[in-house]
Amino acid sequence: MKRLVIDIETVGTPWEEHDQYVREYLIKGLSEAEAEEEKRRGGLSPFRGHIVAIGVINADDGRSCALYEVPGQTELITRKEGNRTFISGSEKQILEKFWDFLGRDDRFITFNGRQFDGPFLMIRSAVNGIVPKRDLVGYRYSFHPNCDLREVLNFWGTLGRQSKFNLDFACKAFGIISSKTDSMDGRAVETFYRAGRHEEIAVYCLDDVRATCELYLKLASTLLIWEKSFQQSERNSRVAGEPREMPRSPAGGAVDFIQALNEGADALSGSIDQFEITTKEEIVSTRTSATILGKLLSPAAKEEELLALENDELPPLDEI
Repeated sequence: MKRLVIDIETVGTPWEEHDQYVREYLIKGLSEAEAEEEKRRGGLSPFRGHIVAIGVINADDGRSCALYEVPGQTELITRKEGNRTFISGSEKQILEKFWDFLGRDDRFITFNGRQFDGPFLMIRSAVNGIVPKRDLVGYRYSFHPNCDLREVLNFWGTLGRQSKFNLDFACKAFGIISSKTDSMDGRAVETFYRAGRHEEIAVYCLDDVRATCELYLKLASTLLIWEKSFQQSERNSRVAGEPREMPRSPAGGAVDFIQALNEGADALSGSIDQFEITTKEEIVSTRTSATILGKLLSPAAKEEELLALENDELPPLDEI
């Protein structure tokens, strides 16, 4: 499983290029000021805009790639710069390349990806005749395989409107250098695009995913460790032999071990999948040790209970 941090940049189709029916539909019933605002919102809709850059960083090794659109270009052009790769082409070509990068079981990490990046990537792929390799929206109350850091920080919307923040705001709160500058942010992307400054958009997109990746690494060892789907995917990665350390709690202890102690011997016994256990006898032995530890942790442990446990007087596995 790769842990890929993703961000996209989009621009809208010029207002005058929409047909008359679409223009009338979009501004029907709006005031003059609201209509002018609506005309500028094309880049927020996959039906009125398109993708001009996709930034990808592998959170495990730091390698990154910027896929960006150059109008009129008919073939992919690749350039490497250290651990960064730049690939330019048409919107369809960069989307095809994106799906080549993202595996079915990889973690798709974003900031606001459930509402924006994921649906936008899937719809623009469909518009270009590309079948998405997987669902980038998925079940909301889960952080694997789709991990939306905005939902991590607002606890799936439970914080409400009193906690308004964006990526720039979140990065500053966590001591991360923001990707936003006085001359470049999301609002400037369309201006840069119309001016032909396509690679500058790609560089900005990579800086966005760099900031998002740094935020992810901070949350992976603090807030994300308590979410079940995230825990399970990390545990499965370890069982599969991926060269990756277990996330650590702020106190420095292994997350699964702390949880086992807090939740008692049953939780510790349930953590035996971390060990190489292949036979029924080994399972019984491990469960016995876990239960003995649970008794030892209790001040009410009795000598006869421990002796019974040492003699493997446990209920059959099929009764548990």
